Amino acid sequence: MGKRRQTATLRRRRTTASAPPNATRGFLLLAVGVIVLLAVAGAGWWMTRRAEQASQAPTQSSGVIGGVTGCRSIPRFAARLGYADRLGISTSERLYRGLVIFDGRVPVTADPALRDIHQEPSWDDAGTLGPFVIDRDGHIYTAAVPRTAVSDNPPGSLNVIYRIDSDTAELQPFVTLPGAPAGSSDNPFGILGMTYDCDTHALYVSTVAGSTRQSEEGRIVRIDLASREISDEVIGIDAIGLAVFQGRTGKRLYVGLARSADVGSVELDAAGHATGEFRIDLTLDEQVTTFADPRVRRISFDQTNMTLFIVPFTFNLRAVSEQQQVTLRYGYDAERDSWVPFPASIPASDRAHLHG
Repeated sequence: MGKRRQTATLRRRRTTASAPPNATRGFLLLAVGVIVLLAVAGAGWWMTRRAEQASQAPTQSSGVIGGVTGCRSIPRFAARLGYADRLGISTSERLYRGLVIFDGRVPVTADPALRDIHQEPSWDDAGTLGPFVIDRDGHIYTAAVPRTAVSDNPPGSLNVIYRIDSDTAELQPFVTLPGAPAGSSDNPFGILGMTYDCDTHALYVSTVAGSTRQSEEGRIVRIDLASREISDEVIGIDAIGLAVFQGRTGKRLYVGLARSADVGSVELDAAGHATGEFRIDLTLDEQVTTFADPRVRRISFDQTNMTLFIVPFTFNLRAVSEQQQVTLRYGYDAERDSWVPFPASIPASDRAHLHG
């Protein structure tokens, strides 16, 4: 691997998103009975949610230590399709390309026939998908991630953010990241990570487009969902997992690096823009010895705890199974503004309010 930069160069600029290409349909559902090992970047993105009250405008920071996605709302189409009180969402089903919904009350390991899996006609238009997030209005944002070959996805789709409309359930291109190279045999990936901030109604998206095993060309961008403007770029970081956390001293964007088993972070100002230097918060090499090249694929915050989902990653389409994932948990030490291995002495049940 190329040498990883210890600090990130922050450059702020405002750009209007370029018109995304129209993704063409034609990808068929994978035949029942064909077992497809999930690629590292696409494995296991699934979630279940209960309905939450969506706010109608960007909220002010709550001043409460914890994650910043509490405003997310169940998609409005879920009620029309009969999933309002039992919604599960997945982009990693072995027998489907794209996104599906299912009965979230049934374990994901159960027989597919028992899970009541449903897919709308447009949900496979972008081919295989990876990360997804839901906003305060129930819109779903996702991105194309190849599993077994670059041909898993339409040409030019790997740096497109797609949105599934909360009302119509249609998947359409939403924003295209400008200046992003197409996938290649050296690096077939584009967008790998995505997270949402309720306070500013914005997405943070990581792309490794243009990077190779020797050259780090990735970046993290911030997208204002109301205007579709790309207003921040963090240059020089290849990243996968992303998540925002409100700590005692302020809000930070946490980043799972694609070139090392590290988790770093950068401070965010009140408007959600990156500021200050990038720092390394956790080094995980000694904690993960199950497989080579461990990388943090997803970061999740539950009150004052952080969960890291770790898989192998080496910029290729080496298929891995669900068993090749390690989960680590950390508790937030508000006094030191740092993370300690779980189970930690920090209370896990009550959310702590900011001081001062």
